[in-house]
Amino acid sequence: MTKNQVEQVTTRVRVENTPDVRVLLGSRRQDASVSSANGVTVLTSNNGKVGSHKVVSVGVRGNKIAVNGKALDSVVTLKPTSGDIFTFEGKAYRGALTLRANNGAMMVINAVPLESYLYGVVPQEAIPSWPAAALDAQAVAARTYALHTMEQNKNQLYDVSTSTDHQVYGGVSGETQSTTAAVNHTKGVVMLYNNRPINALFHSDGGGYTEDSVNVWGNDIPYLKGVKDFSNSNSSASNWTVSTSRSALEGKLNAASKGVGKLKSIQLTPLGNPGKATADRGVSGRIKSATFVGTAGKVTVSGDDLRGMLGLKSTLFDFYVNQNPASSTGKAYHTFTGKNDTVYIKGHGWGHGLGMSQWGAAEMAKRAGAGDTNYYQTILRHYYSGITLKKMY
Repeated sequence: MTKNQVEQVTTRVRVENTPDVRVLLGSRRQDASVSSANGVTVLTSNNGKVGSHKVVSVGVRGNKIAVNGKALDSVVTLKPTSGDIFTFEGKAYRGALTLRANNGAMMVINAVPLESYLYGVVPQEAIPSWPAAALDAQAVAARTYALHTMEQNKNQLYDVSTSTDHQVYGGVSGETQSTTAAVNHTKGVVMLYNNRPINALFHSDGGGYTEDSVNVWGNDIPYLKGVKDFSNSNSSASNWTVSTSRSALEGKLNAASKGVGKLKSIQLTPLGNPGKATADRGVSGRIKSATFVGTAGKVTVSGDDLRGMLGLKSTLFDFYVNQNPASSTGKAYHTFTGKNDTVYIKGHGWGHGLGMSQWGAAEMAKRAGAGDTNYYQTILRHYYSGITLKKMY
């Protein structure tokens, strides 16, 4: 964002109090049902009111949206006649619904005030029984991420989707008392770097240490630096082990067009203590790349590709060929015997490792003193380096 763009975001917040988020609920719908207890008001693209109905059936006719069988306009907005809750295909949402005819189908977008949007996001991204400070931290991270993404996508037809591509959004049905309280307690609080809302990435479990952004996606973002993670080391997300065979590993390499024949060895720095990056590992120990050597040559695979290929929780792991890491003598071993090798993979954490570790935040929150309602700020300043916190509305 440029300085002017940041000022535009700030002004929008001041004028409208709470900005609206445009959430994509579906991109290729053919028809749907929308209802509201007090009726649904139908508006065309020029805000012309067509009518109010208890239940509205919508579909596509050519390049127009049809409401109750009548083709109206290329863009139609539906909103509750009173109140702010409507039902779309049996699921309750707040705000309004914009339907846009698009190549013979409907694009369905929920325009919802940011704070109301967060009511439906935070309980999907955090566990409602977590300590209040962890939920507060998640609310601020989700709000900041949304504002950052809204600015990035301001010239697009929508801001965010409902999946993990952005933030999981459950609408009204997923709301809980504890997470709504967290959103309300932190209303308008945003993380800034150089006066701009940050790309507030977060992940499930840091596995003991988070990572520098440059070692994950190649771009050096100053507030996304590797730091100690406080996740519970006894959890299945923080420490995990899987196993496979040499032949199965060869098969996965072949399927990914990275075959090297019969595996002979893996060239990879053994996983050690965090704090210092190597050529093939980041500051946390997450794999940047590993080289597989076989009878037909060798191939280097990125950590992200390796994680996806093997279906692993993170890139923070090591290989133990014929060495069970659960044993007292288990140590990383990267050479194959050429027979019926068993490959153990011992790893840590869940997710990309950038920004806030959600389970780490939950553990940190247990340290909050009695009556300390602002400990969430300590959590956020730990996981996001050099940020400032500001109440923007």
